[in-house]
Amino acid sequence: MIRTRNLRSLACAGLLAPVLMNAQLDRSRPPVAGPAPVVHLGEHTSTTLSNGVHVIVVEDHKLPLVSVQLRFDIPPVHQSGMAGYVDMVGELLATGTATRTKAQIDGMVDSLGANFFATSDGVYAGALKKNLAPLMDLLTDVVQNPLFPTDELEKARTRDLSAVQQRAEDPEGIAEAVGRSVTFGPSHPYGEMHTERTIKAITRTAVEAYHRYYFRPENAYLVFVGDITAKEANDYAKKLFGKWKPAKSLVTTDEFGRTVVEGIGALVPLEKPTTPSGVRRVYGVDRPGAAQSVIRVSFPLNLIPKDIRAQQATVMNTILGGGIFNARLMQNLREKNGFTYGAYSSLEIDRFNSSLTATASVRTEVTDSAITEILLEIERLRNEPVTQAELDLAKSHMSGSFGRSMEDPKTVARFALNTELNGLSADHYKTYLSRLEGVTIEQVQDAANAFLHPDQAVILVVGDLEQRRQGLMELSMDGKGIIQLNDDGSPWEEKLTPVQGKVAEQVLETHIHAIGGREAIAPIRDLHIERQVVRGADTLSENEWFSAIEYRSILKRDGAVIEEYIHDGERVLYTDPEVTGELNDAGYEAIQLRGRVVPAMGYAKAMEWMELLGSTTLMGETVYKLRLRTAYGLTFAEYYNAESGLLVRRVDDFYYNGRQWHMTTDYNDWKGVNGVQFPHTIVEQGAPWGKSVRTIIDVEVGKPKPVTFFEVNIPEMPDLPVPPEMLPPLDIIPEDQ
Repeated sequence: MIRTRNLRSLACAGLLAPVLMNAQLDRSRPPVAGPAPVVHLGEHTSTTLSNGVHVIVVEDHKLPLVSVQLRFDIPPVHQSGMAGYVDMVGELLATGTATRTKAQIDGMVDSLGANFFATSDGVYAGALKKNLAPLMDLLTDVVQNPLFPTDELEKARTRDLSAVQQRAEDPEGIAEAVGRSVTFGPSHPYGEMHTERTIKAITRTAVEAYHRYYFRPENAYLVFVGDITAKEANDYAKKLFGKWKPAKSLVTTDEFGRTVVEGIGALVPLEKPTTPSGVRRVYGVDRPGAAQSVIRVSFPLNLIPKDIRAQQATVMNTILGGGIFNARLMQNLREKNGFTYGAYSSLEIDRFNSSLTATASVRTEVTDSAITEILLEIERLRNEPVTQAELDLAKSHMSGSFGRSMEDPKTVARFALNTELNGLSADHYKTYLSRLEGVTIEQVQDAANAFLHPDQAVILVVGDLEQRRQGLMELSMDGKGIIQLNDDGSPWEEKLTPVQGKVAEQVLETHIHAIGGREAIAPIRDLHIERQVVRGADTLSENEWFSAIEYRSILKRDGAVIEEYIHDGERVLYTDPEVTGELNDAGYEAIQLRGRVVPAMGYAKAMEWMELLGSTTLMGETVYKLRLRTAYGLTFAEYYNAESGLLVRRVDDFYYNGRQWHMTTDYNDWKGVNGVQFPHTIVEQGAPWGKSVRTIIDVEVGKPKPVTFFEVNIPEMPDLPVPPEMLPPLDIIPEDQ
């Protein structure tokens, strides 16, 4: 009976417990955070052999498996003209030794049921414990006695050349390789491009010399993880590596104080990390007709793993775009604007040089808009505190990832190795979660201001540059517009094919004939063209009047004149709301040519020289490129369709208002007026005033203006010095010199 009564009492108490608990909760307040979890790392042991080999052992006897990693501590290597040879060391390391062929090595790995792969800084292997002894013999042989067979090197060269060719067709691959080059610099070890030229230059001597110089016991870390005791692991290490004393490389010093290694050459050390410098630059790899652009906004950083700000910067990156759907880049570019399926950021923290990169693949038509939004999100991180909810979500994501990684015994080994290589404190990983919990909103903002500088960002676009040239040029702050590169990171140069049996004058004559011929053009007098000009958010009106030798143009905004030119046949008057004056020299020549009904008909007289440079492809069609220069140095290029003879594009490079400009003018929608064709749509990009689309609204012929309409009255102007910012820099050299 007592037993029954007690059970009933307990049951009642159990039923009442939720009620009592709810009665005591104050739901108007968030629950108080508990103490940060304590990280219980698996134990590891570390010893150092007499020859310098560091041995790390992590015991885990749950399964009869053992993995072994032999890692060499090698600094970034500048590969110069043989970029790619370091990776080839890893490709060739397990392709033959003094006692085993590649086939024998592969067969042994298969028979042991093992994992085995080599890299440029070591070897990883894993197998059942019962097969560890023969696996260790193989690992030792591969590391200490590689032959780097010539036939295998040639096979590797073929594979690498194929990879370079495939990369040229892969926008993501191009963006990754060229992106690192423009972020760190092409001469930085992290920025060197593997190209067809550098891979063809790789020699067996360089591969062998790299191994001999860097694969040495004093640089080695031998890590055991799994069903093995510390004694067993140390016995293997002493037996197989304890007496390893490889022959040293022949090393000298050159006149610059650099170490010179026989077979490699001078070692160029990374003296200091690359960091953001100068102003924002825009690089582009053109892929005409591409439906998407791959964009990267990156910053090189001086941030090492043991820096206390490293964890704070990682939290900042997680909020920006580092792996969670609610990150700001994803919410902005995908959810808000619909520019892309995914936008991310990655933070690579490295003891030699770190970097942060924001990436996305977006529709071509929103390329510059997407980059602008990325820059705005970076600016927000600098100027506005993140929310507590964002901070909590980032911490939750990072702590979860950390916790899941602890389920793998190899994590303990990796932590131990990282602690050694990066000079971390002994409790670095044990205190990871508590330090993460302590990251504040203020520290996240401080990290953003320390490492993210939008005005110094390196921007790369792989896509159709022509479609978004104006918008991309406006993002640049270095005065160079878009710095165009090839898919191997080298400076882009227009590919021109020589044209045999044709000169510039013939191309121009073909153009004149194509639009109607001299007989149709010559009689045109008193021509008036009215255009609508769309320039950004403005819609302007433009009127041009052409007489026998006179010309006048007026550009208006809301009825008010904002720009006017009058040419009376001898002088040119320019007027805007702030300035009125006479144009001379190259300025006069520009309006003199513009004032012709068909400018090309005046080239023979106006040009100091003109040259047919060759043919190329523009917007999918073959065009002839002409280079022209007036007596006063007005220099420009024109492209004429090789089949139709019509003018397709003009390109002007000029210095204005303290910077260099690259302006393209495209001539479209040619239609006949009185037997002569005129381009009814003209698109200007890259100009100081931004993109302009000029569309013909009306054309009148045969309505003369009074003589006074073209009258030029030059006001008296004081002689004023030219402002320094308007002068070109001394290092600008005319193109023909």
